[in-house]
Order: sequence, then structure tokens, then C-alpha cells
Amino acid sequence: MRDYWLLMGPASLASMVMSPVHCLFGLHIVRRGVIFIDLAVAQIAALGMVVAIRQGHDAHSPQAYWWSLGFALAGALAIALTKYRLGRVPHEAMIGIFFVVASAGGIIALENTPHGLEELKDLLAGSILFVDNAHVANTAVIYGTILAVMILFWKATTRISLQTPDAPTGLKAALYDFLFYSLLAFVVASSVKIAGVLVVFTWLVMPAVMAFLWVSSMRAAVLVSLPLAVLVSLGGLWASYRWDWPTGAAMVVVFGAVVALFYVVGLFVPNRAAMNPEDGELAGTQAG
Repeated sequence: MRDYWLLMGPASLASMVMSPVHCLFGLHIVRRGVIFIDLAVAQIAALGMVVAIRQGHDAHSPQAYWWSLGFALAGALAIALTKYRLGRVPHEAMIGIFFVVASAGGIIALENTPHGLEELKDLLAGSILFVDNAHVANTAVIYGTILAVMILFWKATTRISLQTPDAPTGLKAALYDFLFYSLLAFVVASSVKIAGVLVVFTWLVMPAVMAFLWVSSMRAAVLVSLPLAVLVSLGGLWASYRWDWPTGAAMVVVFGAVVALFYVVGLFVPNRAAMNPEDGELAGTQAG
């Protein structure tokens, strides 16, 4: 156990700090049905980091972080604005275009760099194993601030996500959306350099999917998904240590296995829906 903690201790603390915040954003993303927005914003943030690398900055330097944050904020703003006047084109299609263009741009930018393939692999899988305690402490302060802001606007954001009759509309809704997506971009840009695109997407989507497979209200989903996000993250780190798997990939695979388990078990519980009446959504919103 001592050997495990010496190697995995900082990564475990980072997972406990980072995964719950991602999970709260993920609950809204899943309910809004814009699943790929987190993957798109993460990939745009990675593209910003690639631009910084092309300019000679280290991937973990402050310059790379600010480039990544700038790209993520611009991408989130563009995604938020492109939801209007799409006609028959679903917003998810536009988000997919942002993702694939950012991915292709990153590949092109790294094509002629000495360690391009390795840099691309680091951006995807991350390097959470090498995070230190000082970095975890700084991340905890930043994410704590974001969490406080999110709680402040939780009720209005939840009403928009659930499309309740009293949800904000017009300019007010657009401002709430801009705030939500800006905070999401800030979190994603801060996380990609530590955890990588794949783990960030996993933290955002999979705990929320596990929760909504079994509960319907937002309040219940928060209570279910937050501890799951932490516990399954620690399970992924243990799998990485036990079988010497790449850390980020191990976390994603373990999360995927748990999602599959939740789904399969749910197939044998036919009265699952009766446990979660739809009016629970409004109750969760009002309590939000």
C-alpha cells in the first residue's frame, strides 16, 4: 500500500479534486444532449497547446496553458453562438465539425515536429501520473472557485438544461449559456494538460450516464454520480498500478466497464423507471 501511495498518491488526489467538478458539468451536458461539446472543447484546448508547442513552448509551461485556455474559450463561445438559426441541422453536427477540424489541425501542426507523435499521444492520454502535490493544491483552489460560481448559478442552469417552463429565455438564457460554456472551457483547458482529452471526456460524460441510467432527477444524479466519479477514477488508477497499464487509458477502460455493468444490470430491473418518477426532475430543479 505504501508503494502504491508513493507512486499513485498525487494522481489519486488530483482525481478526487478534478473528477467531481467535471461530473457536475457532465450532468448538464448529458441532459442537454450535446454530448460531444466537451470532447470538442477539449480538442480545441489541445489545439491551442499544440500551437504553443509549435512556437517552442513546453507543453506544461504557463504559455501553453494560456494558449490552451484562449482556444478553449474561443471554441466554447463559437459553439454557444452556432446553436441559433441552424434550421434542420442539429447543433450536435456543428459540434462534431468543431471537433474533427480541431483534431485535424492538431495533427497537421505536429506533423513536422521532432516529437509530434509523442506530443499527440500525451494530449490524448494525459500525464496524470506525473502530477505533483503542489500542482494538485493549485488545481484545488481553481476548481473550488469554479465550483462556487457553478453552485451560485446552479438553479437557473438546471432549469435551462431540463427545459422547464420557468427556464430563462432569450438574452438571459444566452448569457447563462455563455457563462456555463465559459466555465466549461476553463475547466477543460486546465484539465487537458494534466489528464488528457480522453480522461476529461470520460469524467464529463460517463459518471452522468451511469447516474441517469438509474435516476431521473438532477438532485439524485448529483448524489449518485459524484462519488462514482471519484471511486471509479481510483479504480482506474489501481488497475494501472496493478497491471502496469498506461494510466489515462486504464481510467477510461475501467469507467467504460462500469458503464457497461450499470447498463447490463439495468436490463434485468424492468421496474427501474418506476423508481424515478419524472416529476422528480422538477423537484430536483427547485431544490437545485
